[in-house]
Amino acid sequence: MKIGFVRSIKTGIIALGLAFVAPLACANSGGGETFAEGVNYLPIKPSLIVNYGGVGKIKYIKAEISMRVEDNHSAVEVAHHMPLIRDTLIMLLSSMTDEQISSSEGKELMRQQALAKVNEALEAQINAGHTAAGDKNSAPTKDDHAKNEHSKVTNAHAKPEPVSDLFFDNLVVQK
Repeated sequence: MKIGFVRSIKTGIIALGLAFVAPLACANSGGGETFAEGVNYLPIKPSLIVNYGGVGKIKYIKAEISMRVEDNHSAVEVAHHMPLIRDTLIMLLSSMTDEQISSSEGKELMRQQALAKVNEALEAQINAGHTAAGDKNSAPTKDDHAKNEHSKVTNAHAKPEPVSDLFFDNLVVQK
């Protein structure tokens, strides 16, 4: 009887220790995804299933999409903003018409639009984050606008887009 009691206490102590150690192990792991240096392909999971075409017969698009990023930093940014990316793509796909997705040219145009929209949304978020980190009380001046316009022209090709390409791994259209 005494041995059973001792085992119960040991089991309880081990369980209590695990209750404290497990959260610490998760916190020390960084909590985020880790990415390889260089090119990464980030799938959008789960697949996007979107109604399209407006009123009438229910039609849907099921899209399995992967995004290519060129470096570790971009992979972290894209993974962090995945809900924004999903929303952006859902809004784009739901606005498609039968004519736009009936041909291979239309699908390629949709892919290019999706890439542009994703990068536009990411740039807005990333720039908003940089602006929020700066002085919130100072209003932009005429000189600031001129500097921004000049930097857009001179740095147009200096900084790559967060997502360098977007791929439809699988695209199902139900009309």
